[in-house]
Amino acid sequence: MTLIALSIMILAAVLGAIVCFRVPAVSVRTRRTWALVFLILLVAAASAATASALQGEGVGVEPWAAVVAIVSGVAAAALTGSPVTAAVLQFSQRSGKLYRSGRRREPSEAPADPERDSDLHGGLWIGVLERVGVAVTLIAGWPTGLTVLAAIKALGRFAELKQPDAVERFILGTFGSFLWAAAWAGVAMLLTRGL
Repeated sequence: MTLIALSIMILAAVLGAIVCFRVPAVSVRTRRTWALVFLILLVAAASAATASALQGEGVGVEPWAAVVAIVSGVAAAALTGSPVTAAVLQFSQRSGKLYRSGRRREPSEAPADPERDSDLHGGLWIGVLERVGVAVTLIAGWPTGLTVLAAIKALGRFAELKQPDAVERFILGTFGSFLWAAAWAGVAMLLTRGL
């Protein structure tokens, strides 16, 4: 089961490397498809890692396997999160709960594509780096680092957060990105440390 989990994590990292930086250029439907593929890979890796941990396998005894688990976990967290975060932002727009100036925004007024019509620029690279930071701080056993990452991101976006709808996009994107990276870090930790 350990090798299956490692293989899934490596596959996710490789597919993420292929897809990640194309996210803004592809259609919303394609992003949703990739988000679903990455979610399935995450669930499969988590299931295999949990089964491995329950059987007492774990890769802690094999240093090379522990390194592969950590590196592929961080890479999967960083590179597969872009379509997932974009899908979260798209679903939030579709919910019709976007408000501006105290009135409900009509669906026709909503930007058609949150990745292309955003006032928050540089989000793709910021997201990749933030997910690396989240995964590394959790795997290293320093969860306080999450507050440092959130503070750095908020300070960097402070001026842009004064624009309408930017705060909601910032919060949704950050939470989605943090949770995604934490899930992949959890899989890597299950493989390296067990239950």
